[in-house]
Amino acid sequence: MSTSRISSLELGRLLAIFAVVTIHAGPLRGELYSENINTLSDVINQVCRFAVPFFFVLTGFFVQPKLTQAPKETFLGYANPLMVIWLAWSAIYLALPFRFDLVFTEGYLAERSGYWDYLLQTPLNTLFEGGLVHLWYIPGLLCALGILALLIGKGQQSLIVPLALGLYVWGLGAGSYQPVMEGTAPIFTRNGPFFSLLMVTAGFELRRRNITFSNSMSWMMFVGGTVLILAEGTLLGRYDIWMANHDFLLGTPLIAIGLFSLLKNHPQLGNKPLVHALSKRVLGVYVAHFVPLIILFNLFGIYGIEGLTKDLLVAPLTLLLSFALVFGLEKLPFTRFLVQFEKSSPRRVGEKLES
Repeated sequence: MSTSRISSLELGRLLAIFAVVTIHAGPLRGELYSENINTLSDVINQVCRFAVPFFFVLTGFFVQPKLTQAPKETFLGYANPLMVIWLAWSAIYLALPFRFDLVFTEGYLAERSGYWDYLLQTPLNTLFEGGLVHLWYIPGLLCALGILALLIGKGQQSLIVPLALGLYVWGLGAGSYQPVMEGTAPIFTRNGPFFSLLMVTAGFELRRRNITFSNSMSWMMFVGGTVLILAEGTLLGRYDIWMANHDFLLGTPLIAIGLFSLLKNHPQLGNKPLVHALSKRVLGVYVAHFVPLIILFNLFGIYGIEGLTKDLLVAPLTLLLSFALVFGLEKLPFTRFLVQFEKSSPRRVGEKLES
């Protein structure tokens, strides 16, 4: 079976990008809703957190053969174009105002300067994140691929899994479990390699060792992991940690691996031309979707659209407009680089980016 275009995994990427947009849209949240509805919003947020870990697992799975054969060349083949995309969109989001009302009343610089000052308060963390919060994914992915490439190149593959597990535990101890474990880290541990390395390694090892799970086992991991992260979020609430703040928890690897295995066990699921056409543009939608999201939030505010009406519209409209934006940027030769991943290495290394 060819692993370059597994239909079910392409469908999984579309489900994951919708989950990402849903997280950022934040439905059913705020003073307009009861406490129970806000709790439901937190549950939706956590259930959708499978998305980025799933992207990481996909990348590890697809990149494994070439990364093993040519670690340095494969890493550079990913790093060069991804850094261009990251820098370009960081610049765009640094320039794009978030609140149009402040621009009209106080001026562009007044609106932007507050955000710029906020980023400068933690320059090291901003370096691992970028011009807007969601762009952390690209440096995180490159950190993971860079570490894998380095260890493979030095013949130290045996260190990959222990290092990945160690960084994950460190990330939890200095992140969501900080009140319990009292850990510290130089950056916010969602960023960098703390969590990304284990997720990419999971996909890498699943392919390298040809590990498969039955449907029943995959369902157990996926459902069990989901129950676990919700339980963790509830228990950590005793330490005044908002459930929606958790990016990675103990159950996260189980969810990502379980979902990946389920989809891989049904390779023809989603075998439609539209699925393949849209899935190729998921990276572009990921980096670009905050543009229509910001515009929609401002327009809804101007026209007084709020509550359930707003929440039912924001995520679907954002996804639709994001795909339209990506298609439009692809049509122009001088903007195509913003949304298309094209390896810059002279050698054809690695699989197409599955993220």
